[in-house]
Amino acid sequence: MSKIFQFTILIVFIFLAGCNGISNYDDNEVAAIVKGQEITVGDLRFLYPDDTALDYLEWAINVELVKQEVKDMNLDVSDNLEGADDWFRELPPKNTKDEGGKQIRKFAESQAKKLDMKPEEFQRDYAKRIDEQNAYITTYLEEKLGEAELNDEKWAEESHEKVDYLLEELVEENEEEIEVLID
Repeated sequence: MSKIFQFTILIVFIFLAGCNGISNYDDNEVAAIVKGQEITVGDLRFLYPDDTALDYLEWAINVELVKQEVKDMNLDVSDNLEGADDWFRELPPKNTKDEGGKQIRKFAESQAKKLDMKPEEFQRDYAKRIDEQNAYITTYLEEKLGEAELNDEKWAEESHEKVDYLLEELVEENEEEIEVLID
């Protein structure tokens, strides 16, 4: 193969590889706007690893729609917030034998390094954000599907299709107010 051809293939490969990752975007860049509320690249990078963060943009849009819907319905999410003493806010010790704890710690350390934070600080902030998302989603589902046992496996299996339908319906109702700016 000629050197020019090899060089061209290398340039194309670098260009394609560079286009696929979220790390090519500035954290302040807007990934999507949902009914006037921005979801930034930094929001996605905080919650997810860079190599998969863009895969979660649709989910982030759904969560933002649910959050706004709950607020529009004047629903109180406080009963569904876990609180400051939530076990998930604490980073598992370095010497943990628990596989789940090891994964949590590895993720927190990786994200903290990327975000220039301490792992313990990241874990507290991460848990707080996830807790808030869960509170809005749970509140919304309880309102739409009734007071159910959201932790009950049987109920969850039977309601899975209903939940998917509710989220799809919410997106369809608001699709004109959703603008995706990156992909």
